[in-house]
Amino acid sequence: MTDFSENEPLAISITGIRARNDGSEMQITAVMENGTARDVHKLVILTEQYCALKPKKGPITEEQFEALENAARLCGALRSGQSSLAYGSASVLHLTRKIMRRGYSKEEAAAAAERLRDAGLINEDAQVEREVEKCLRKLWGARRIQSHLWAKGFSKEALAALPILLEPVDFAGNCAALIRKHCGSLPEEAAERKKLYASLTRYGYSPEEIREAFRLTQA
Repeated sequence: MTDFSENEPLAISITGIRARNDGSEMQITAVMENGTARDVHKLVILTEQYCALKPKKGPITEEQFEALENAARLCGALRSGQSSLAYGSASVLHLTRKIMRRGYSKEEAAAAAERLRDAGLINEDAQVEREVEKCLRKLWGARRIQSHLWAKGFSKEALAALPILLEPVDFAGNCAALIRKHCGSLPEEAAERKKLYASLTRYGYSPEEIREAFRLTQA
């Protein structure tokens, strides 16, 4: 950024406007001049932002330039979010965090993620179902599944369906399957059973489910 003198008036003007990406974006070239200092900004904004702001070639105020800069930041955050979604799905909160890591403010990142959700590019309900299926294949208990989904940043609305998704699951049976997978059978020594109990708790199983799993593996 050019250092402008405080003793000289700042003049800002738009010198160029052109469409990009088949008309979905507009590039605004703005020149800032202050005495002999000159700085050129190429701001890319969405066409819908262009229609709302209505920039025209010629002099503009600092407030108008700031509005164009803010629009360009949001446009950049949207491109960043779209790029992240191309590599895999994400919740609104998770995507917001990803965009922030690319240098955008929390407000800019959240606004971009919410716009992408509203555009149908983020379906948290479907993502929750897929995550639950993945967790069940790993033989996780309900508490670990819930913690995993909270950590993923899914909204309360999307997680409201979790009890319905988990209702038909035989967690005691899954717990028994996990015991057989890792131990073959239930350990006979009390100390080993205690270690196994603690491990199954970390997998998210309740005491009742673990006791029933022990009974099932003894049968």
